[in-house]
Amino acid sequence: MFPDTIIEPTIRTKRLPRFRRATADALPPFKLTERDRELLKIMYDYRFITAEMLQDLATPVVLTPRQQDAVERLIAARRAKLGITGTADRVPSNAKREIQRRLQALYHHGYVQRLKLSDHDPIVYALGNKGADELTLHFGVDRQKIDWTSKNRETGERYMQHGLMVSRFRQALTLALRDLPTATLLFWEPNGAFKTSVDYEEATQTRDGMRTQRVSGVVVPDGFFALKHGERAAFIFLEADRSTMTNARYLAKLKAYFHFWNTQVRGGQHPLGMKGFRVLTLTLSDARKENLRQTAQAVDPAGRGLNLFWFACERSYRAAAQDVLAAIWQTPKDDTRRSILV
Repeated sequence: MFPDTIIEPTIRTKRLPRFRRATADALPPFKLTERDRELLKIMYDYRFITAEMLQDLATPVVLTPRQQDAVERLIAARRAKLGITGTADRVPSNAKREIQRRLQALYHHGYVQRLKLSDHDPIVYALGNKGADELTLHFGVDRQKIDWTSKNRETGERYMQHGLMVSRFRQALTLALRDLPTATLLFWEPNGAFKTSVDYEEATQTRDGMRTQRVSGVVVPDGFFALKHGERAAFIFLEADRSTMTNARYLAKLKAYFHFWNTQVRGGQHPLGMKGFRVLTLTLSDARKENLRQTAQAVDPAGRGLNLFWFACERSYRAAAQDVLAAIWQTPKDDTRRSILV
C-alpha cells in the first residue's frame, strides 16, 4: 500500500459536474499521492484510457489489518441492519469506486481530462496540464512529448475510438504477460515514435500495357513493441483497423511494410538489429479480418512475405486478456491459427 493512501469516509457534497471543472469554491479536498502519480504515468503511457482499464493496470491497494478489520465490521453492521444472517463469503473490493473517486478529484483539480464519446460509452481519461507538469517533475519525462492537452480537446470520436482500441490491446497484453513469467515485454513505443520511409518500384497495368512506376511509402505503426519468450525476441508492429480505411489504402500500407522488410530489415541490416518482424492487424469483426487477410495476398506478386502479416478480431480476447497470447492469429498464407509467442 502506498504510504500516503488513506481510506476516507464518504462525505455528501453538492454533485460535481462531469465534463466541466468545478469552481474554486466547490473543489473537493485533494492531496496528490504516489498512487495518483502512478495513475498519471499509466495515462501518459496509454494516452486514452478508461477507469476500468486503470483499475486493471494500477497496483492494487492493500489494506492494513486495521483497515481490513474496519471494513469487515462496517459490512457486518450493514448486514445486521438489513437482517442478513451469517457471514459474508468475502469482502467486496472497492477498487473501482476508489479509482473513480481519485479520477474525479484529479479531473477537477486539472491533472487529467475527461473526454466524452457517447452516452453509452465510458468516460475516457487523458493527461491534463497539471498531470503533464507532475510527470515532468516526478519522472523526468520530456514535457514536449506530452503536450497533448489542446490536441486531446480537438480530437474527434473516431480518433479516440482508434486510440482506445490500441490501448485495449496493450492492456490485454500487459495483463496476459503478468501470468506468464517466461515472456517479457521489452519495450513499447506509441504511434508516431517509429517512422521510416521506403521507395520501391511497382508494375501497374495501363491501357498501353504494363508500366513500372516508382512508389514512395511510409511505415508509421499504431504501436511498436518487442516480446521476449524464452531465448527468442520478436519485433512487432501494431495496426488497429476500425473499418474506416479502403482496401486499396490498406494494401498500400502493407506493401510499405513488405518493402521495408525486403530492403532494410531482411538479412539483419537494420540498426535496431531486426532480422524480421510481424505486423499485427486488429479488426472489429471476423468478417473484416477475413477481408483484410485476403487483401494482403496481393502484397507481392511472387507471394513473398505473407507470414509477416498476422490478423485477429479483438473480440477474440476482449472477454479474457490472456487470450491475446492464444492461437487466435492468422496469416494470408494459410488458415492455421497461431500465437504471437511462437
